[in-house]
Amino acid sequence: MTNTILKCNKCKKYSMERFCECGEECLSIKPAKYSPIDKYSKYRLDYKKKFLDIK
Repeated sequence: MTNTILKCNKCKKYSMERFCECGEECLSIKPAKYSPIDKYSKYRLDYKKKFLDIK
C-alpha cells in the first residue's frame, strides 16, 4: 500500500494498492511539480497549438 492515490489505466479505477483487481499495475495520478523555470513549456505549447487548435 502506498501513501498516494493510484489509477489503473486499463479499467480506470482508483486505488491505494500497487496492483488493480484486473491485474494491471496502478500508476500515480499526481501532476508534475510546478517550476517557474519550465524547460518543456515550448514543446507543450506547440503541442496544444497543433492538436487543440489554440491560437
